[in-house]
Amino acid sequence: MATTLQHLSTDEKSILDKINQLAHQIDPLSIKIQQFDTTNLYDELLRWKTETYHIIDQVYEQKRLQLQTIIEEHKSKQEKIISDTKDALLQLQVKGDATREEFEQLEKTLHNVQKTIDKFIMIKRRLLDINDSVIIELNDDCKSPNLTQSRPTQEFTFSHLNEEDFKSDGLRSYAKYRNLGIAKATNGMAVAHVIRFVPPFRPEVFVFMIK
Repeated sequence: MATTLQHLSTDEKSILDKINQLAHQIDPLSIKIQQFDTTNLYDELLRWKTETYHIIDQVYEQKRLQLQTIIEEHKSKQEKIISDTKDALLQLQVKGDATREEFEQLEKTLHNVQKTIDKFIMIKRRLLDINDSVIIELNDDCKSPNLTQSRPTQEFTFSHLNEEDFKSDGLRSYAKYRNLGIAKATNGMAVAHVIRFVPPFRPEVFVFMIK
């Protein structure tokens, strides 16, 4: 019985030593979390913003050129109609004779031109739904019950990471995400995540219509 008690005492001492070792890890982990550098995460979000504005600028320039082309083509068409109508009227004046049908046709032509001068083109706009073009979500490592029960947080994830950047500070595991990048974990606690981008949207912002 004494041997058994001695064994239990040794076992209990071993467990207590391990508890103390775990306790010593708490402060370094707390410091690591407090000092966690989020610069890359915000930089990645800013990159999405910059790229999105760039795409909008590209679409704007395309639509501006499209609008310019439509305006020039329509103006040229209307100017030709006006010129032809002017010639027809001049011929009737020189001839000194005209039928009611000729008069009504010319009057209708001029009326149609007048109606389209002020508003011969319109622009239809619709709001861009770009909210889903960038997705912010927890890394899979942060979704485990042991991590999310005590400290639920919303984290970023990012895609342009180098594995070599993570081989420091006693990191124990690496989680690779196909087409997304690399996430890292220390003692089972995720300390970095992934920003996931939907392919750049190509919105049809404007629809031009000639009335």
